Amino acid sequence: MDFLDRQGAVIASGLAVIVSDGVERLGEIGAIDRYRTIAVQKHQLAPLDRQGRFRDASGKEWHIDDIHSDDGHLITFYVVP
Repeated sequence: MDFLDRQGAVIASGLAVIVSDGVERLGEIGAIDRYRTIAVQKHQLAPLDRQGRFRDASGKEWHIDDIHSDDGHLITFYVVP
């Protein structure tokens, strides 16, 4: 995948990521939603734009919705098309 900033400039390309579908997330009204997450080594995203997006091999873009987890080494984002 490629990582793009909020304006669409490529920050990093050819990233090895972990994609998980159907990750549960408790919504604001107490309902459980299912999301896709993308996990990547945090140092590969420098500079990190938390309003950026990922582009997969087919050209589809996945916008960062929120951070699922961040241990300082591996960061996992909730993403939406």
